[in-house]
Amino acid sequence: MKNVLFATTATAALLVGGIASAQGITLFGDARMGLGYNINNDGSVAETDADGNQEDDLRAVSRVRFGVNMTGETDSGITFGATIRADNAVGGQGQSTGQRDGSVFVSGSWGTLTMGDTNGADEQWVGDVPGNYSLTGLTDINETKYISNGGSFGNDSGNNFASNPAARPTIRYDFDIAGFGVSLSSNRDLTDIGVGAGYSADFGGGSWSAGIGYYDYDSFFVDGGAEPILVEGVDANGDPVTAVVDGLPIQFEVGNGEQWSAGLKGTYDAFGFGLTYVKINSDTASFGKQEVDNILVGASFGWDAFAVGGFYGNILSAEGTGLDDIDGDDAFGLTAQYDLGGGATVNGGVAYTYGGVGEDGEDQATIADFGIKMAF
Repeated sequence: MKNVLFATTATAALLVGGIASAQGITLFGDARMGLGYNINNDGSVAETDADGNQEDDLRAVSRVRFGVNMTGETDSGITFGATIRADNAVGGQGQSTGQRDGSVFVSGSWGTLTMGDTNGADEQWVGDVPGNYSLTGLTDINETKYISNGGSFGNDSGNNFASNPAARPTIRYDFDIAGFGVSLSSNRDLTDIGVGAGYSADFGGGSWSAGIGYYDYDSFFVDGGAEPILVEGVDANGDPVTAVVDGLPIQFEVGNGEQWSAGLKGTYDAFGFGLTYVKINSDTASFGKQEVDNILVGASFGWDAFAVGGFYGNILSAEGTGLDDIDGDDAFGLTAQYDLGGGATVNGGVAYTYGGVGEDGEDQATIADFGIKMAF
């Protein structure tokens, strides 16, 4: 990745009272261009037609983004900094709801404190699984669904069980020594408690890491997707027409609960693998007990300029109001990458998702992408 560094001037140092030294700003950026099948430009599943069927859809997908990393150090050796993408600048200001984009940190021998759009303590140590070399992410099936990160299993009301709109911004403290680490986190309102711990080391010629996480969360409301409404009428000429009107979202409550998570990852020569497991449960007066178990596995292999990967997810069980439809659902994907050098790669993949409606009428869809990624 090519970086452009702008050193601060003596005048800038005076503006902060001469307290900081070794300050810098580093620009970063990325772009992509290619084709997507049954996906939107952001990699999410394309909308269904009026009958609820997934339409075969091939479209151009592209984007460009850039951002900035800012770092500095006090005279006493405390480092500090922030990062933000340009397209997220408004969310980085925080406004009345708090910082939902970008992050800010201070760090010293006592540990690191981070605030903003950052991982919860459980996600920090459990993480995701490898194997996703796709162009757009293909709905990020390989990413573990953390309530601390506002994650969800899809787009319908049941699949949104883990989608906590109040998870951001996050405040997290990290401390690690000799391969061991521990983190504590909470949300903006300080109503949730997250704990994570892990260990990483080189062993048997490979690199290995293991982590566990716990998240105790307060109740929150989710806007579930509603079925589109088919409306028949006439146009200005009196000819019959049919239109599809989006239904109003259905709001439901996820009650107080907890999420347990565990993960194991490793690399050995050209091989990489990962496994994560999460268990989410809640209890509300209106819906009673709700519980979801999800497992993810992923692997990758690289040689010369080539790399291939695969991942699989399964909702082992889903019990409670609005969750029966996703019990036993699975999703998987195969992806590949070729390194062109200079920060450019050719990427592509195909996946079968949790969300969307496939041609077989099930609550799944086939999506794919192919194109070029660029890192600057």
